[in-house]
Amino acid sequence: MKNAWCLLTSIFVSAPVFAAAESGAHALNQSPLSAVNLLQTILGLALVLACIVAVAWLLKRTNRFHTAANGKLKVIAGIALGTRERLVLVQVGEEQLLLGVTAQQINTLHKLETPLSEAESSTPNEFANKLRQFMQRGDA
Repeated sequence: MKNAWCLLTSIFVSAPVFAAAESGAHALNQSPLSAVNLLQTILGLALVLACIVAVAWLLKRTNRFHTAANGKLKVIAGIALGTRERLVLVQVGEEQLLLGVTAQQINTLHKLETPLSEAESSTPNEFANKLRQFMQRGDA
């Protein structure tokens, strides 16, 4: 995988050098606002933005932002109640707290007497299961 990234990077970096070598003096007569230069700039920008979105998506999927304090503070589950209101179940050491989170404040709603395990607190993704069944049925 790392070799593929190195290969792609070297191709993108060296492509303008080869293009400049081939065009030679013709490049001096070409306008910097030509359609080719504009298209190359737009595609380069789109590639950079796609990389930023992909990295953000990967970080969100790996839950790197949900753990803190060496794993002693962890968000177990959360559900949106409105556009800016959420209920969040947080693990702090050995105890779990149900928090109400709004744009202005965070309130402790309940302290759980018996902590939930992560397997109990996560709800199955019904859409993913139905999509998987549909895809398997289509392959058969």
